[in-house]
Amino acid sequence: MKKVYLSILLAGLTAGSSVAQLVQKPLVSGEISRMKPASSPIKPTEKQLGTVFWQDNFDTPSNWVVDNSGQTGGEFGWTIDATSDGWYSANGINSTSGGNFAEVSNGDPTLTTPSQALGVTYTLTSAQPIDLTANGTQVSLSFQQFGARFNDLQEIQISTNGTTFFPVGDNMDKDVLSAAGGTAYPNPDTKTINLAGYLAGATQVWIRFVWTTAFPTLATNPNVWITYGWYIDDVKLTTNAEYDLALQSAYWGTAFLNYYQLPLTQVAPIDFTANVVNGGSLPMTNAKLNVNVNTGAWTGSSPGATIAPIATDSLVVSTQYTPSNAATATYNVTRTITADAVDDIPSNNVLPAIAFSTTNFIYARDNNVPAGSTNNGPDGFEVGNLFDIWQDQTLTAINVRLVGGGSNGTTVGTEIYVKLYSIDPGTGDFVYEGESDPKILASNNLNTNLVMVLNTPVDLIANSTYLAVVGAFGPGLRVANAGTSDPQTSFLYDTPTDTWFYQTGTPYVRLNFDPSVGIEEMEGTVSKATVYPNPSVGTTTVDYSLANAADVTIQLTDVSGKVIASWNEGTQEAGDHSLSFDAASFNSGIYYVTIASEGSVVTKKFVKK
Repeated sequence: MKKVYLSILLAGLTAGSSVAQLVQKPLVSGEISRMKPASSPIKPTEKQLGTVFWQDNFDTPSNWVVDNSGQTGGEFGWTIDATSDGWYSANGINSTSGGNFAEVSNGDPTLTTPSQALGVTYTLTSAQPIDLTANGTQVSLSFQQFGARFNDLQEIQISTNGTTFFPVGDNMDKDVLSAAGGTAYPNPDTKTINLAGYLAGATQVWIRFVWTTAFPTLATNPNVWITYGWYIDDVKLTTNAEYDLALQSAYWGTAFLNYYQLPLTQVAPIDFTANVVNGGSLPMTNAKLNVNVNTGAWTGSSPGATIAPIATDSLVVSTQYTPSNAATATYNVTRTITADAVDDIPSNNVLPAIAFSTTNFIYARDNNVPAGSTNNGPDGFEVGNLFDIWQDQTLTAINVRLVGGGSNGTTVGTEIYVKLYSIDPGTGDFVYEGESDPKILASNNLNTNLVMVLNTPVDLIANSTYLAVVGAFGPGLRVANAGTSDPQTSFLYDTPTDTWFYQTGTPYVRLNFDPSVGIEEMEGTVSKATVYPNPSVGTTTVDYSLANAADVTIQLTDVSGKVIASWNEGTQEAGDHSLSFDAASFNSGIYYVTIASEGSVVTKKFVKK
């Protein structure tokens, strides 16, 4: 397979998911929405439904009508044959039937001059109506597929009159694949869509597969017309089972955030919910979500619900579960969905087990299983997670894990830092609270839990939300992801565009409340020096402390060592001091602030945007 992972970042888009390197929704001023109740959709396994009454494996291409928006050639639009025409996959789909398959392509973005067509919509439609009179409308559509998602829309539509088509499904629940992470679809992946709610007494149906951009408002941008390809085979219509309660999504956590490690001081009640759909032809009675913690130490269930065919419902456990804050412990959670009737397809309502722990000092959103990473190509960036604080506590450090090894690892010698932001309750903007000194990475800093000590501990306030990030001013940083985040709960800041994007991979960025971290004997007169805001566009402040009364001078230099400005502060008393200057007239770039007193020299870097 020709594995070329795209890494185009598109600023200002209003939809998308998965990794922040690619297409993400920017954080609009005032917008910190944490819309749930749902975590990542659980992808169902292939359903063994009732009777297959229609199927097509593309052995006869004339069974389908292709509209390629006037484009010609195998690398544009839909083709039906046994050859892979696209730039990404050499072998196409490993479908059950083999032989011919349908494939959509749209040029080659890896060429020196990328060749994707703009303003196109490619459709593949069944040539003849499929008769439903003998089987009714309680039917499901299934097909095998392969490919990956970038900025494109892969949509499934149907029509009951052959003229008006409407969508019944898409692949927007799939990961985005880019240089920052994500995955291609399994080869093959079976997708099943229950059509009963769309057919409403129809006696026939047409099926259509549609490819176009997911961002029509950016139609002039060639990047939104890139596709890895979409391969389809073994399309079937099958009668529905009688009893089929299927899981759509599930959520656990506190105030819409779930934590895999939480300090005893931040323990709070945990909710459990599941969204389900009755995909069968008969009602499901007494449907419940059941939760069991540590083999019966605590159990809870949602009220029993009756769910009509094709209807959906949210099952919410009646009581919250609050872990003990008396001692650290590990909690193992199982969740099941039950109903009075025996489910004909139990495989599509399985919820994965959960394990989390209480700790003395660590607050972690990631699940501690690194898989994939976040980077921003040649550009500087910051990436991290939101954390809710339930009791006042002092933050001393931020822990991170950086991917190392090979061409896809963090570059040794990269300079990184961590920062903490609060959230302005009026505007939703991120507000700078503190940061660490920059650190030049060595090889032993990679693939490990790296503790980055804050310059000055930050007092966090109860009932507030904070964003902890790790960042770099240039290329070379790859931050490990571990688990998934809901939209608007993990964020990436793109330095060149001064834009915040959300990402749905959870960065390995944690809060560390250990009060012993960073305590060391301070040598010299100057200590606790900080430059903020950083990056800066105008007024910039230098805070520093003196261990004793002393003469102080401060110099500002550029990367070449040229002195841009200097200040003689004279003799100052022991304690905290500040100096402010206006950086508005400076050229964009990296500068250094040096504070000197009685042989003690402290240098801090700041960036002028």
